[in-house]
Amino acid sequence: MPYILMACLVVFLTACGGDSGDGVSPQSEQNITKVDENQVVEEMYTYIPKELNTTLAIRFLNKTTFGATQEDIKSLQQKGVRQWLETQFSLKKKPNIYLTKMIMLAKQCEPDVNSASVEEYLADNDTVFNKSRASFHSPRYRMTSWFDNALTEKDQLRHKVTYALSQIIVESDFEPIFTRRAEALARYFDILYNNAFGTYKGLLKEISLNSGMGMFLTYNGNKALYQNEANISVFPDENYAREVMQLFSIGLNKLNIDGTPQKDAQGNLIPTYTQEDVNQLARVFTGWDLQRNPRYGLVGFTRGDLTHPLEFTAKYHDFGKKTLLGEEIAADLDGKEDIFRAIDIIMEQKSVAPYISKNLIMRLSKSNPTPAYVGRVATVFEETKGDLEAVVKAIFLDEEFWNDLTTGTVVKFKEPLIAYTQFLRAMKAKPLNSWYYCGYKGPEDDEASNCVVVKNSFLFNDPRSYLAQGAGLAPDVFNFYDNAFIPNDVAFQKNNFHAPELQIQSDTMLINYNNNLYNILSHWEEGNILEMRHKDDDDNYFQYKTIDEMVKDAPRSENKPVYYIGADKMLLDTQDEYNVLEMVIDGDTDGDFEKLQDWREEDYHDDEKALRALIEFENDKLTGGLLTQAEMDAIYNALAEKIYNVYNGNTKKYQLYGNVILPVIRAIVSSDKYMVE
Repeated sequence: MPYILMACLVVFLTACGGDSGDGVSPQSEQNITKVDENQVVEEMYTYIPKELNTTLAIRFLNKTTFGATQEDIKSLQQKGVRQWLETQFSLKKKPNIYLTKMIMLAKQCEPDVNSASVEEYLADNDTVFNKSRASFHSPRYRMTSWFDNALTEKDQLRHKVTYALSQIIVESDFEPIFTRRAEALARYFDILYNNAFGTYKGLLKEISLNSGMGMFLTYNGNKALYQNEANISVFPDENYAREVMQLFSIGLNKLNIDGTPQKDAQGNLIPTYTQEDVNQLARVFTGWDLQRNPRYGLVGFTRGDLTHPLEFTAKYHDFGKKTLLGEEIAADLDGKEDIFRAIDIIMEQKSVAPYISKNLIMRLSKSNPTPAYVGRVATVFEETKGDLEAVVKAIFLDEEFWNDLTTGTVVKFKEPLIAYTQFLRAMKAKPLNSWYYCGYKGPEDDEASNCVVVKNSFLFNDPRSYLAQGAGLAPDVFNFYDNAFIPNDVAFQKNNFHAPELQIQSDTMLINYNNNLYNILSHWEEGNILEMRHKDDDDNYFQYKTIDEMVKDAPRSENKPVYYIGADKMLLDTQDEYNVLEMVIDGDTDGDFEKLQDWREEDYHDDEKALRALIEFENDKLTGGLLTQAEMDAIYNALAEKIYNVYNGNTKKYQLYGNVILPVIRAIVSSDKYMVE
């Protein structure tokens, strides 16, 4: 299939009517609630279907999770939308989950240099994870932790919101130290995760004390104004002071509650802050540095603790009175009080609610929300003082969101990373039973005696080569793409349609993405692995009986993906796809494909019905039924001629996988209909 994304004409609907509330005054709402609270709630959400078909369930789950699974679809259909959301909000969060999983994998791979317990590494003490080692493998451990959470954890909505927040409050491996001290990014994701359903103010306060953020936006080691040895005035670093306002809270220009810009009498945009505000706020962020650093402000791969908050050194702090955004920050506050007062002032600004609300809508829901949609969500943000649980609920229960969903309107292009996680979850990706860690080397003998056996773990490397992005890997503090990006295409430019995700989707990226899909479907599908024929040392053919047997034999057979550190490791499951084919061919799912015909036989064409059934099944599973009949016919016509060859020498299931299952999945997952939502 052609590598096309722009083929889909994106239609963005105008706003649905209605005010920002439910039309009930506080007094009357109280009285009605006494009569029938459930009835009032039902009347508020009449636009949400009471029963969701599979197509609608998949589309909803692809917004609220890292990819719809059969388990999630059933749960959503049984509970209904609002109860499903409440269940997600109520799931107990797991503190330190990103850092813990990173440490656990590091301990398996490099036990000698990670000999302390997970608990010791998490504790605020001198046992600092990865400080002395500064492992080049730490980005792999951290990336694996992120994918593990996205693919396997039950609290999908919390992790999805965490990822959305990571594209607003950005911290990334653009900081060179993090290329060997990636635990900083694991801790950063833990902070976002911990606050994903808390208050935005609480999140800003905690992230402002984060050691990784201090490194990334260069306020660790910040000092009050002083004269250096050359008698030159050295002012506090302004980096974080500027970005916490411009990108993390109020934006560049003042906004109305609906996200539209405010203008002065001359029609000019009104800045939210001045350079003097930046200067004043920079004074707040002085006196902070990494814990356990041998000298204040010292930077290096083996310097300081990147898993615990910054520590305050009064000697370097500016204790003077400061004025920020027209409000006073009193003199003589200690370091934390200074920061918290500054964040309080920032959060009082009227632009915070529409700025953050629109950013979250664009990451979670649609690229071109109407002002009415932004206004309704921002009103919730404002009324709840930035309660993110309430804001997320407002985004996913809004009438505009459901109008788009139920009409099948394309309102957003998928980020490549999200497209990838949705594919992996659809294929039931799980950790590989075991694999070999040999550092940068391979096994030195058939027993891999120089390697370590890693149990029940994924391994994921930097995905930028085939996704042009990765969690925590933005090229700078401005994220992977510009929210205001409009493709150089008449349909987009004429209608002023923003499509941020397309800014990173080049032809090269899409080809690499497709090739990577082929590689992992070829290497890591469990049924296909067990159907492959292999040669022993005497050139006799055999098949592995289990995955563990395949892994154990990898050093002898030179099965490089099992032991090479640069190869991602996982296990995929397409048994559902085999079952769809066999049910049509044999009328059962016992796995023998007894009635499968060679393509030269007269009744071979009866088996082509199975191919059509598989394409329809995969279309529903992967796109929520967005492929047209013509598009499904194109896939069918490309594959129907030679489904199975009795003289091939390979098993029926092996041929069905290579000739039908893999190419059908690959074609759909790289199609324009899959890459939109």
